[in-house]
Amino acid sequence: MDRIRHFIDKLSREISTPELTNVYSPEIPQSEICRENLYNYLQRIRNNNSNVMLIGEAPGYHGCRLSGIAFTSEDKFTEDIIPRIMGKDLGYRIFSKGEPEREFSASTVWPKLKEWYNAHDSVPLLWNICPFHPHKEGNIMSNRTPKKKEIERGIKYFLELVDIFDIQYIGCIGKKSFNTIEAMKLNTSLEYLRHPSCGGKRVFEDMISEYMKSLQY
Repeated sequence: MDRIRHFIDKLSREISTPELTNVYSPEIPQSEICRENLYNYLQRIRNNNSNVMLIGEAPGYHGCRLSGIAFTSEDKFTEDIIPRIMGKDLGYRIFSKGEPEREFSASTVWPKLKEWYNAHDSVPLLWNICPFHPHKEGNIMSNRTPKKKEIERGIKYFLELVDIFDIQYIGCIGKKSFNTIEAMKLNTSLEYLRHPSCGGKRVFEDMISEYMKSLQY
């Protein structure tokens, strides 16, 4: 079993709670699609490794909950976005039976990644410091901020990805990921980026543009 498949297999064994859903667990209807999409994505990123990670807070119910990929909603599988990395006809699968789901954050992040690709011929790895979907109890169609103990459950997976992809630069999208990783004192470059939600779209776009220009790799 290769390292990425082994990583996803371990991730899938994490137990869900009434307020935290592991979308990769076999108990969840979309889990097979989420696991295969994540495997497809990580393999493509490994073949285009920039040693950069952009890490957010947690999956959202319109995006990663269904796609299995951070900052990515199903509609990104229907568009030509980045050759060999993200878009249609690349083997990504859609769970929704009707129109593919769309997410605001995904629609903000991927156009900036296209700019990144055009500048560097590579893109960062996308991940969440809490890789499980935090929601209100009994309502999976909701989002909430992950608790400290929920974030702690995801740290070992973050560290494993840092090792697998030899991550040297980390851009933290949001305070939760930044504060958590800053406290670890890793031997990596760390940068805070404003999250695009809650009115932060323009600031995020400006910050990631500057971050992209600042990296020499």
